[in-house]
Amino acid sequence: MARGDEKPFLHFEIIINILKRLPVKSILRFRSVCKDWKNLFKTQSFIAEHTRHSADESPFLTLLEYDYSSERASLRLLNQKMETVEVLSIPSNDCFNDGWEIIGSCNGLLCVKGSRPRQLLCLWNPVNIEVREIPQTRKDYWRPSMFGFGFSGIVNDYKIVRFFRPKKVEGLNSKVRLVKMYSLSTDSWKELEPGAVQKTRFKCGNVSVSVDGTMTWLGDEDSLPVLVSFDIATEVFTLTPIPSVIRVPPTTLGVYQNKFVISGHHIESQFMDIWVMEQVASESGKHFSCSEKYSVEIPSYALALDILCIWGNEIVCCDDEEREFGLEGKSEYNLKLFNHTTKEWKESPNISSADDCCAGFSYGGSLVSLFNPQVQ
Repeated sequence: MARGDEKPFLHFEIIINILKRLPVKSILRFRSVCKDWKNLFKTQSFIAEHTRHSADESPFLTLLEYDYSSERASLRLLNQKMETVEVLSIPSNDCFNDGWEIIGSCNGLLCVKGSRPRQLLCLWNPVNIEVREIPQTRKDYWRPSMFGFGFSGIVNDYKIVRFFRPKKVEGLNSKVRLVKMYSLSTDSWKELEPGAVQKTRFKCGNVSVSVDGTMTWLGDEDSLPVLVSFDIATEVFTLTPIPSVIRVPPTTLGVYQNKFVISGHHIESQFMDIWVMEQVASESGKHFSCSEKYSVEIPSYALALDILCIWGNEIVCCDDEEREFGLEGKSEYNLKLFNHTTKEWKESPNISSADDCCAGFSYGGSLVSLFNPQVQ
C-alpha cells in the first residue's frame, strides 16, 4: 500500500493474477490502457494462463440450436445460473451457411463444418471474432466423414483429423478407408496411416473430445465397443476395448477434470451410468482404463434424456418427451442437470425455442489467435 505522497502501487505479478481472471472482451478493451498491458496480452504465457483459467474456473455452457426450416442457427453462452450471458454473432463466412455444426472445441476455438456436399471447414474464435478457412482436399466430395479437433502442447499445434469412406458405401457406419490430418502451423493436410482404425465403425453422430493432447471417439470393432484415440503429437491411433464392466451401451463422450468420461443409459432401467477413464502408458502407446464408475437414477418424469455434455460438475441433459408447443408455434423444453458432487438433479428455467435440434458443450473463451495460435 502507498503512504503519504507515494503513488498507489501493485506488483506486476499481482496485476497479472487479476487480469488473467477477466473475460476476454475486457482484456481486449484493456489493450489500450498502456503499452505494457498490450504487450502482456500477446505473450504465450499469459494467453495460456488465461485460457486455462477460463476453461477450469469459469466455463460457459454453450447451446447451439438450429431451425432447419429457416436454416437459422443460434449460439448462446449460459453462466452457472443458467442465464444467457450472450448470443454470439454468426459469421457471414460460407462455412456457416445451410446446416453448419460444431465438430470440436479446444482452447476457446471452435472447429465448424459446413453442410454437404462440400463440407467446408473453418476455425472460429467467437470471442475475438476471428475466422480462418481450412483449405479443402480432393476427397471433400466423398461420403460424410468423422472429424476430430484438438491441441497438443508438446508440438504447440492445433490439428484436425478427418476419416473418409468410399463413395459407394452408404451411411456413417461404414469402415474407414482414408485418414487425413490438417495442421494449423503448416496450414496444410497430409495423409495418415489408418492402421487399426481401418476395422473400426464409428458411432453415428459421434464427435471427438480432446484432452491433454489426445483426441478420442466412440466406435465398434467386430461389434464390440472401443475407444479410438489419436495422439496429436505422435500422430498415432490406438484402440482400447471398453471394459466389460460397462454394460450399458456408451453413447456420449465428455471431459471431467482433464479426464475422458463415457456415459450411457437404458430408458427401461431408469439409470444412467458414467465411467471415468484414466490414460495409462504401455509399450504400444497410450491406453485407457476405467478408474471410477457412477450410477445415476433418472427421475421418473424424465426418462427420454438426451445427454448433451459434461459441464464442470454437472451432466447436462435434454428431455425430448417434454417438448411442448406453446404460443406462436415455439416449443419449450427444460434442460436437466445432474450434479455428480451433490448427487442432485435440477432443472433450468424454461428456454423458449422453435429449433429442431440442440447441442451443448462446455466452453471457455480465450485470447488464442487463429493467425498466431501458439499456446504453451
